[in-house]
Amino acid sequence: MAGKTLKTLSTSLEQARTSLVDAYVKQAHTIWDSLTPADWWNDGMTYAVAARMALLEMAMIQQVRQLGVAYADETLKLVGVTPKGSVRKLVFPRDNTDPWLVAQRPADTYRELAVKNPTLRPTDWPSKADEAFEEVNKWLSQAFDRLQTTVEEDVFRAQTSATLDKYRRSKVLQYRRVLHPELSKSGSCGLCIVAADRWYSTSHLLPLHAHCHCGVAPAGSDYDPGFQLNQDDLQKLYSEAGGTTSSALKSVRVQTITHGELGPVLLPGEAKDTPNPVPSKDSDEWHTPDRQTTLEQCRRMENRAIEFNKRYKEVQKTGKPVQFRYEGRTFTFKPSSHLKQAMAWQSTMLNQMRAMLGKAA
Repeated sequence: MAGKTLKTLSTSLEQARTSLVDAYVKQAHTIWDSLTPADWWNDGMTYAVAARMALLEMAMIQQVRQLGVAYADETLKLVGVTPKGSVRKLVFPRDNTDPWLVAQRPADTYRELAVKNPTLRPTDWPSKADEAFEEVNKWLSQAFDRLQTTVEEDVFRAQTSATLDKYRRSKVLQYRRVLHPELSKSGSCGLCIVAADRWYSTSHLLPLHAHCHCGVAPAGSDYDPGFQLNQDDLQKLYSEAGGTTSSALKSVRVQTITHGELGPVLLPGEAKDTPNPVPSKDSDEWHTPDRQTTLEQCRRMENRAIEFNKRYKEVQKTGKPVQFRYEGRTFTFKPSSHLKQAMAWQSTMLNQMRAMLGKAA
């Protein structure tokens, strides 16, 4: 389309993606905030909320992948390549887990912090005047920080993988990492600056780090729109690597490790502690997420929902806590004033998984 440039396309994509994330996080706050302090220790409640948020994230993943395909179409046209092929709407961007388990992580974080202070177990949320407010607020803040980081990683990877899939189907075999310092509070980091000086194969995902805002653009011998965009930014970014010329970047080393869920992750060359590298078991090695991995995750979530539904009914019938083992861990479902709502969210999860798997069949 006339007047569109790589920079304007990238900016529009970022704005649309940010809007989706902000809406999701706002809704997540509303739902998690509806729980009582006791509910945060009740698996029956937290996994119900996680079920609700997982379905919302899966819907958002579909939307952001559509954004990624639209961006790919426009950037391909920008370099004179006709977009070809279709791209799957829903591919969850993590391997060796599923959306439901990921959506449970705010509660996991809250509990991990709370167990360090076992004498503090409020029955009601403390007000700012209460002694416990600062500590409890820290637990909640870090839980929501984890939620924010996780969802940002998921949508960014989902969008990028959809874009690369469209490039590949359109016979574009290489792409470049494109710097976007204007999208980050502190500008592009030295890792991204160094990594932006190379081409990648469209058969491989873009190595990212937490809060990374690098985009992608098609690259080839006849076209490389991201190169000029990066060159325009480099002079003002060199200082972040410790100097004012490209020679300063010689001291910056990068490495790519394979995260057990996310795949390629960009790290400083000297980094020793890697975030959740590939597990030692062969069966848990990371594979590029695709439609098949997503369907397998849906089957696991369907089976989990069937099991959980039975446990909810036990709690409802007896009015007492129910403890059980499933998928290698112990769950405790307890009575709650929100039990009916939890059961409704749980039933929705089961129905949605059955519908998705029925369509897939």
